[in-house]
Amino acid sequence: MSKKISPMSKARIYALSIAVVLVLGGVASYAFIASKSTDNQLAQTANRSQSKTNDAYASIPSGDIQRSTTDADILWNVQDPYYGYNKDPIVALVHVDSIDGGRIYSPISEQYVFPQTIGKMTVREVYKGDLKSGEQVSYSRPGGTVTSDEYWDSLNKQQQDKMLHLNNGKKPTEKKYVQDKFTDDIDIEAAKDYVVFLMPQSSKDAKHHEYLIDGLQYGLREARGSGAEMTVLNNDTKKWESLSSIVKLN
Repeated sequence: MSKKISPMSKARIYALSIAVVLVLGGVASYAFIASKSTDNQLAQTANRSQSKTNDAYASIPSGDIQRSTTDADILWNVQDPYYGYNKDPIVALVHVDSIDGGRIYSPISEQYVFPQTIGKMTVREVYKGDLKSGEQVSYSRPGGTVTSDEYWDSLNKQQQDKMLHLNNGKKPTEKKYVQDKFTDDIDIEAAKDYVVFLMPQSSKDAKHHEYLIDGLQYGLREARGSGAEMTVLNNDTKKWESLSSIVKLN
């Protein structure tokens, strides 16, 4: 025997139905937003992992690094924006694909050198020189992070004796790594675009080829955009400037 539903009951049922739909819709919307949020977090994590994969320095704990700076006695006329352009044989826009680590012995000169950072970069635009767009090449740059043992082995006896004297006759072992770079210089970063001034270098046996990024912070300028609309970062003022401030455009 069926029961009749009063008008009030119908109204309540309708209201409850609307409420259920809204609740379910809210749950579905929340689930969608949460899913998107999770996707974004996963994407950010993947990007960070990719960045770490391309940056050998990223895996070194900051607390394990002894940091040092050295005053540079290098000729670089910072008053002339075209000095590097005119001096260096190659000027290009590059993408830093990787930071492969630091070294203190160079296969190019076959001797110990001031710590360097090495890696791979891909050429995007060429303003001067014989590089080709799309070409991936090896680079080196003054300033780098090496193990403490490597750093110690690179010192001559006089330098080692001085450090022993300052450390009560003991070899310094507080930190596992040493970072040494020139005063006021910037660090190169993986996955960024830069306008760079380059010096091609090769070993005597021609087995090793690379491009030295010249000019310290004046020869490594972070870049945004492309073509004539590109802007480059002034590492002194921290302002973005036109590409024409350092490169002669046709």
